Amino acid sequence: MANRLARKILNRRNHIGWPFMLAVLISVACAPDGPSVVRESDPSLVEQTPPSTSENRLTESTEEKVGRVPENGVAETDVRVGGSATVLLAADPTPITGWTPWDHVCAWSCRNVLDQVLETITVVLPDGSTAPWLAEQVEPNPTMLNWTITLRKGLRFSDDQPVTAQVIKEGYEEFLKKGEVTRGLLRDARINAVTVIDDHRLMFDLAEPNPALDIVLAGPIGRVFSIEAARVDPSAFIRSPVGTGPFIMEPWEIGQPVKLSANSEYWRTGSDGTSLPYLDELIFREVADEQERIQSVQRGDADFAHSRSTLAISRARDLELTVISRNEDNVGVVLFNTVQSPVDDVRVRRALQMSTNQDVLIKASLGAGAGEPATQWFAPQSRWWSSLVAETWPGSDASAAKQLLADYVNDEDRSDRRAPGSQISIDLQCTDDIHMSSMIRELARQWEATGFVEVETETVTRSGLIQRVLGSVTDRPGFSGDFMATCWRVGGESDPAMMFGPLFGPIRTSPLNVSNLHSEPLTAFVELLHSSSVETVRQAAVEQIMLVLTEQMPMIYLSHAQSAVIGHPGTGGLGYWQLPNGNEVYGQVAGVGRWSDVWLSGE
Repeated sequence: MANRLARKILNRRNHIGWPFMLAVLISVACAPDGPSVVRESDPSLVEQTPPSTSENRLTESTEEKVGRVPENGVAETDVRVGGSATVLLAADPTPITGWTPWDHVCAWSCRNVLDQVLETITVVLPDGSTAPWLAEQVEPNPTMLNWTITLRKGLRFSDDQPVTAQVIKEGYEEFLKKGEVTRGLLRDARINAVTVIDDHRLMFDLAEPNPALDIVLAGPIGRVFSIEAARVDPSAFIRSPVGTGPFIMEPWEIGQPVKLSANSEYWRTGSDGTSLPYLDELIFREVADEQERIQSVQRGDADFAHSRSTLAISRARDLELTVISRNEDNVGVVLFNTVQSPVDDVRVRRALQMSTNQDVLIKASLGAGAGEPATQWFAPQSRWWSSLVAETWPGSDASAAKQLLADYVNDEDRSDRRAPGSQISIDLQCTDDIHMSSMIRELARQWEATGFVEVETETVTRSGLIQRVLGSVTDRPGFSGDFMATCWRVGGESDPAMMFGPLFGPIRTSPLNVSNLHSEPLTAFVELLHSSSVETVRQAAVEQIMLVLTEQMPMIYLSHAQSAVIGHPGTGGLGYWQLPNGNEVYGQVAGVGRWSDVWLSGE
């Protein structure tokens, strides 16, 4: 059954009609209790991607996607060793109060620091795929219920303790299972147990198949730390964690800059054979104002900066600073509540999308971090991006929008129960951010320009908006939310299998199904995404989910969030880094730098 379903999905890319595709999917995948998809290996189905994350996983074509080092890249003779660099960071949504991966939330700015001290079993590449880091290989069995991790030999923590499978097992038992942050992540990843096979091999046992465990191991669960240091002095570990990273954290106090010194015994070397890191010292300072960070780098008061502001990134380019930017798989949207009239009617949702001028809205909200226009959840650099979805996403079409609105307005059975011929009323809410308020006013103007729509706008606090969108068990139906149309964000760094399950589940039991869109085709595609480790099948399933969203229009895409690491002309190596197997990567993820591979050129 799974082979037939996967083959049908792959044939969709060879121009099988979408309505037919849905009919086939429902008929072959849906049993009385819902879709049931079980992957069976079939080499004739597709050219399979190796299921393991291993040293030889990056092929020539994959290197191109993750960011090949440009031909005019930095020559080995340009590298300079030594010196101290200052990196300016934004304020994280959750203030940094400590550095344990199990109890402390670590967002983008925090990760710029912690990645230099506590490394992970795998790493996420700029295209969203993964590569081994502290592991040589991460390999699932055919059911994806057991994942074997093979660690690199010879690794040691900065306190000179060896890195072994037993250390990771004990870290899981004593810290991760009890952690405020990690116990929920373990549950979401379906991790039941960690078993030691030998000194350098361990197995993660799962309660359910999870094709995305390699991505999980690039996050808090995959951070490897010295059990000895965490046990001996827990309070000191919070202020100065001990790992395998290129730098060692000096004791830190809340609200103060973070100072890291080079780990002289670090295990990696640069492409020229020089021991990493190149720098002797890193100092991280938090500067909340985006423009101030850029100006400080331009003046030479700091060497590098992190930014997630499109305006600041654009300003850095204007100043001819070095900018390594990325459109993230995180998109600003106008979200519809598909069980709330009149936007419960797809004609209305599609009409509102076609009456929207995406470019004008992006310009109106630039200060809120708006970036490149989006046609789907994934940016063009992502392995999940689809050219078919991009081509299918409708552009502005005032004439078609008015026709759809007229059809609804004159429908005697219109869902809002207003008299035929009367305008539809849309309640549109957003946060009190000045730039988002500007965008919402412009959106209301565009919708009202059709002549069929009246818009009531409302400004709410961020926490209030989240509460309204997620809803509660007392809603009718439960968790359907208290909104009609709202500004929102979708996407993230997780594997689509982990994102889409709760986002398209049954309304009454899925608080994260914020659009309240639930259907058999969506459920079947999500199940296939969960059950298959074949890369091309999973990409095709994601493509089909994105096409369903284009057809059903539960949200209007605006723009991708952007991130960047920025340096002044007297710095080198920014954005260039090397995997342990020697493959070179160019780029960054979420504005997190690989600071072990940068240097001060002295210019």
